[in-house]
Amino acid sequence: MKRYLKNIWNWIKNFYSKIKPGSIAQKGAFKAIAATMLVFWIITSLLVFVIEPKTYFGLIPVVLGPIIAFLVSAGVVLVLRLLKLLPKKFFWYVPGAFFLGTFIFGDVSLSTQFPLLTIVFAGLCGAGLYTLLKGTRGQNTLAHKIVASIGVLAGLAGLIWGIVWLTDTGFEPEVEHINAALKAEYRPEHIGLPDPSEPGNFEVEFLTYGSGKDKHRPEFGEEVDIVTDSVDGSRLIDNWKKLSGRIRTKYWGHDDKALPINARVWYPKGEGPFPVALIVHGNHSMYDYSDSGYEYLGKLLASQGIIMASVDENFINSGWSDLFGNGLDEENDARGWLLLEHLRKWRKWNQDSESPFFQKVDLENVAVMGHSRGGEAAAIAGFFNTLKYYPDDAKQEFDFGFNIKAVVAIAPVDGQYKPGETGTPLKDVNYLVIHGANDGDVQSFAGLRQYERVEFSDSTDFFKSAIYVYGANHGQFNTSWGNRDSGFPFGSLLNVDALMPMEDQLKIGQIYISAFLQTTLQDKKAYQPLFKDYRTGIDWLPETIYLNQYEESDWQTLADFEEDLDLTTTSTGGTIEAENLTVWREQLVSMKWGNKGTRAVHIGWDSLAYEGDTARYTINFGQHLDSESTPYLSFELSESKESAYPDKQRDEEAKEKLEENEKTEEEEAEETEEEIEEEEKDEAEEDDKPIAIEPIDFTIILTDASGATVSTQLSDYSYLQRQITVDVLKNTELQTTKTSEAVYNTFFIDIKKVSEKSPEFNFKAISSMTFLFDKTKQGVIVLDKVTIH
Repeated sequence: MKRYLKNIWNWIKNFYSKIKPGSIAQKGAFKAIAATMLVFWIITSLLVFVIEPKTYFGLIPVVLGPIIAFLVSAGVVLVLRLLKLLPKKFFWYVPGAFFLGTFIFGDVSLSTQFPLLTIVFAGLCGAGLYTLLKGTRGQNTLAHKIVASIGVLAGLAGLIWGIVWLTDTGFEPEVEHINAALKAEYRPEHIGLPDPSEPGNFEVEFLTYGSGKDKHRPEFGEEVDIVTDSVDGSRLIDNWKKLSGRIRTKYWGHDDKALPINARVWYPKGEGPFPVALIVHGNHSMYDYSDSGYEYLGKLLASQGIIMASVDENFINSGWSDLFGNGLDEENDARGWLLLEHLRKWRKWNQDSESPFFQKVDLENVAVMGHSRGGEAAAIAGFFNTLKYYPDDAKQEFDFGFNIKAVVAIAPVDGQYKPGETGTPLKDVNYLVIHGANDGDVQSFAGLRQYERVEFSDSTDFFKSAIYVYGANHGQFNTSWGNRDSGFPFGSLLNVDALMPMEDQLKIGQIYISAFLQTTLQDKKAYQPLFKDYRTGIDWLPETIYLNQYEESDWQTLADFEEDLDLTTTSTGGTIEAENLTVWREQLVSMKWGNKGTRAVHIGWDSLAYEGDTARYTINFGQHLDSESTPYLSFELSESKESAYPDKQRDEEAKEKLEENEKTEEEEAEETEEEIEEEEKDEAEEDDKPIAIEPIDFTIILTDASGATVSTQLSDYSYLQRQITVDVLKNTELQTTKTSEAVYNTFFIDIKKVSEKSPEFNFKAISSMTFLFDKTKQGVIVLDKVTIH
């Protein structure tokens, strides 16, 4: 057989030698390729650049094309010749080393810098050591030894510096932001209920339920308290196949057709019935189990009379086996569906007289919660709960119909799963989303898109709230994830020193989640003001900056800027007027990642633009508002970090031209002196340490049907917070994402209280609201969702 194969190989070589093109054929082929492409270029470029536009200027690119082509070829030849100068060992060692280095840091900015620097420093160190230790006496002259020693020292210094930098934890912010809400004198009445992060009166008990077959965790294996049947999730999970799928199956002992129903349960000791809340983790290494990281919530909620189950979905998380495929694809729909399958078990146990939860579960008060991808999964569960079929495959039937009253999302992703290629809708449910400004994983407040998609029917009693926390990161809401929002080595790039302590972040999670569930599941409405204004719970909360976005189902929208592209109209038939603005446009609100999925108006002013004339923006409501029945006006505001005077240079140039001919020599000399003084002032300011920018303030004027007015300051409620800028990475040059984004704060105006300033003002017939930008000299704001309630 071996001889036979050798004969075939020899025949192939002989045949190829007979037909192999010689140097003449090669020369002809290359010239034909160049000539053909040159002809195509000349014909095409003449048509595009000369004939169609009818201009001889088009001859420039026609001629430049062949010149650039020649230079490209010459560059390739030069590179190849330079590569020939390198020793063969270079190609055996360096490309492979570079590959390993880029693989270590993946697709982040350091994926090129890290391997190059490592190769240079390690190369210097190795060359020097080998020269000193392996070289012969005759070869090692004094000069060789000096250069080699310098190489060793430089290489070692570089490698040590790299290790020190990777292990460094970063830096604290150079300038702390001014807390706009606390700068204002106003303080709302503090909530009179107990601190929601303090344990309640119930004794807490614990158990686990699961398949009883788990290979790695006895609590879901032989030590499980309640054995559950597995479920078939193969219609909702893609890519559990090929080598990566087989490795996953081997590790877990099951495939996507037999997904286990595993969870840890903390529950109150007592007769009940008790509301039930499920929480599910997000994506993390499947070998580093995530479900135990919410024990701090489970114990707290159980002590307060709420059953909490931390759902195990580690088996659909990422693992090293995904290197042999693409990993599970868009699996968040499966994560949400599994939550509902867990609730199905709870419904069964509540009816089973032999179950420890027989008639102890209040299925009229159910919450689903999630963190990271689990945060999106919680919203998906709320959506799937109302459907009869899986949106992407009707062969998968749904029959859930649970009374889910509350959905909680902690630092969620959004859009990992899109039903019908659109964002997940959510209707008639209370919704809470919490996000940290210093999140190193989901760096943009993606949950705001889901927040905007939460809708309410008429005559319902629901609310939604978005909480943005300065100093909070992604992982510290889960005790097993910690302060590194990514594993090594990317986690070593994160600026950990800028984070709040974990105990503070856990307390924030406890306060908001406990208060939310007590409000929505236990009808303790006195906690609800916390979601409008964090200052109502300021004695409980750790000190930092919080932004609250809030809306209730019975609020009446006056303007949301979604209706059209006309800057002068509102959603409800009103009109808009503006004077002396430097920025005025309506557009989708940009975020660090993509956009918010909602439109808003951007309003800018600069006191230098219109000397003596104050900028203003007026919304005429198109109806007379009666604040007797709806005593509050509210609107959402954020700063926009853009130029407040984009036409400044153009206006100054026009002004200079008008005044140019009227200047005397004396005036010009005075202007020169002023310019020098201004430059010196700017230089002095640059030398000073950076200082925090004061928050934004302006006057709000209400006008009634008769033309009478009454005014208040924005700061009478709160100043407007400047955008919160954070350095997620400890080397800011590696940061590819924007350092801040527009996150709203909802502002409230108590109309009756404001109208007390003017007895002539008719608070039962309000016709317009004006923003008069007379306080902060320049700025740009984003205004959205003007409502009355």
